[in-house]
Amino acid sequence: MERVLMNRSLRITLLTVLAVALAAAGALGGVLYGRGDGKDPEKFSEVLGDTCPTVLRGVPSSLLDRVVPASRHAGGEQRMTYRKLEVNSHCRVTVDGREALRVDVAQHNSVHDPGRVGTGPGHGRTMSVPGYEKSWSSQDVVSLTVPCTKDTGNDNATNLYVKAQAWRGQYGGLREDLVRIAERAARTGRALACSATPPVAD
Repeated sequence: MERVLMNRSLRITLLTVLAVALAAAGALGGVLYGRGDGKDPEKFSEVLGDTCPTVLRGVPSSLLDRVVPASRHAGGEQRMTYRKLEVNSHCRVTVDGREALRVDVAQHNSVHDPGRVGTGPGHGRTMSVPGYEKSWSSQDVVSLTVPCTKDTGNDNATNLYVKAQAWRGQYGGLREDLVRIAERAARTGRALACSATPPVAD
């Protein structure tokens, strides 16, 4: 019991330090807007450069240009919230006033299956994501569960719940591209938020 309490206290301390550091770096919230100069739609990377620097860190611009439709106006918004044993990061991208991409990375001190929103009629066949025990992907949504700490059976495990969703016309590689975005967000989120010990080995 003392060890469980110590692990919880350590997690609270580490997450507090993380939240302060990210706040100082300006990662707790921000809105970016871009505008194309020409009349024709442009690639997302040309309209709006860096966006959601925490959630989308390391995602190639060429990948975002495939997932986010070309537009004349683009907006990017990142929000990060901190609560006891929870660090949640959210990224929302809009093009021409409509939502085009959303990526959520939520850390919780709990164990549950990823939500099923984004499956069923209209989303295509659901498949698991290789390498993730708890995961699924549809044509336009991907959800992954990434363990931070081992599940001891007493609800003392910490997990990351990652979800990436796109709103655009279907193309052949959309599912695979969203998986790549979700996996990158999972790696970044794990590095930032999974600060408790003992971690689950890669």
